[in-house]
Order: sequence, then C-alpha cells, then structure tokens
Amino acid sequence: MGQYFHAVNVSKREYVRSWDIGSLAKLWEWCGSHSAGIFPYLLRKSSERGGGDIELAEPQYAGRWAGDEVYLVGDYDTSDLYATAEQEYTNISKPLAEEYNAFIELPDRKLQAAQS
Repeated sequence: MGQYFHAVNVSKREYVRSWDIGSLAKLWEWCGSHSAGIFPYLLRKSSERGGGDIELAEPQYAGRWAGDEVYLVGDYDTSDLYATAEQEYTNISKPLAEEYNAFIELPDRKLQAAQS
C-alpha cells in the first residue's frame, strides 16, 4: 500500500489532494509527476508581472501560499495533519487545477481535475 501525501497549508487551512488533480499520492509520485508544478505556482512571490509570469487577469491561487506554513504531509505522520486537513480544511484542488491549467497552456502538462 504505502504512505500517501497531501499538500497542506496550515496558515490558510487548505489542502490539495493529488488524486483530485489527476496524480498519484506517494512521495516519489509527487516528485516525479508534472503535478508537482502546483508548488512553484502556489508559492510564487512577485510584486510584478513580466514575461513568463502570470498573464491571468486576477489569479486567485498564484502565490496564494507564499510565506505560509506549508507541508507535504503523509498519512503515517504522527501529527495527524493529513487527517485533520481532510476533516477540517478546505480542499482547493479543483479550482486550483482550473486556474493552473489556464496558466500552463500546454495540453500535456495540464492537470486532470476530478469531476464534481
């Protein structure tokens, strides 16, 4: 079976479930997947827009996690943060994937957001 991981933002009480963005959840799967691109997107810090940066009018998720307490936490971790996130935090996976896909543009690099 193995240990599964969620990206968790304690500061904003949000999380990303890899399965909801078309990826798998073990550590090596996060590391080897193009879905790991959500991390630079969420953690981006920039006061200006320029070539190669965000072209979207008003992005909600680009840089949203910059400066926050963020973890890639496993379900075996004794902190129980994985379970806490699922029970008490907001899952931002689907709207994040939609915005990210508008930014990334390349069809083979887009996330496959889970259907509601």
